[in-house]
Formats: sequence, C-alpha cells, structure tokens
Amino acid sequence: MAVRKNIKKTTLVEFEKSYQFSDESNVRRHHDGRLYLPSAYCQNGHKLMTDDARFDGLRGIKLLVINGEERHIIIASPFINDQRKEGPNFPEGTKVVLCCPVCQEELEQLVPCTCAPGAYRRAIYLTPNPKDIGAVGVCEAFGCPQSFVNDNGELLYEVELTDGDA
Repeated sequence: MAVRKNIKKTTLVEFEKSYQFSDESNVRRHHDGRLYLPSAYCQNGHKLMTDDARFDGLRGIKLLVINGEERHIIIASPFINDQRKEGPNFPEGTKVVLCCPVCQEELEQLVPCTCAPGAYRRAIYLTPNPKDIGAVGVCEAFGCPQSFVNDNGELLYEVELTDGDA
C-alpha cells in the first residue's frame, strides 16, 4: 500500500466559526490569532508541558519517543497545526512509540490512521482526566501530519491525507 502524498487540510476557520471559547475551553487563542494548547497530559494525568523548549514564548509538549532500542525526548510545539519540534528526526513514516516521559506508558490509542498500515493516532489529553472530552490525536508515524483536536466534545481541527489526482 502506497503512502498517500496529496494533503487536504480542513481549515481551522471552518470549524471554529461557530465555536464559542469559554472559561471551560482547553484550547486558547494566542494574541496573533493562532490556537494553542495551554496544558497537555497523558492518560494517567501526568503533565506533558515543559519549559525545556519554548515555541514563540509558550511551553512545549514533552514526549518520550521509542524507536526500536533507542529512547529519545521530543518536544513539540503547543500551537495547533505547527509541525515544529525539538529532538531527533527519523525518516518520514517511521513508526515510533509515543510515551509519557513521566510514567513511560504508551499514549492511549484512539483511532487508526490512514497514512500507513498499523499506524494509530495517539491521545494527548487536554485535562488530567481522560474522561473529560478533550484530546489531541497525533499519528505515531513520524512526519505524518494527520491529527485532530477535540475540545469539550467539539472538533476544532483536523488534518487528513486524501488521494489526489496528481
């Protein structure tokens, strides 16, 4: 099965037009208009935000990434749809194990990803309680842009790969 190359982005604006940000929202709007995650947790309630790396002044999201016998720390941008990260790079499509750096458990599996057979989107929760309806789903295939953000049960953002004509 070939990896799909043409990317269709469902824009953030389409989902957020009617979204009412409230004091209960777990996603925030930066002064420049971009949306970001002020907090991130594993399924056991451990904080994933770190001061070890900052992105435009905001704390990054720290993850333990396992590739075979190698263990690495990657710090990802808290901005939605921002692919910046600090840490090692792997060949695009490499399936890695995404874990909490505190408890070292694999992040919870949410839904299959269509980028590669056997790849899943893993959960980064927006509150310490995974039963709250708020999560980011990130693909475990390195470099896959497919993701989604759900805040209080409302889908705010999604990126999907689609077959194209090219």
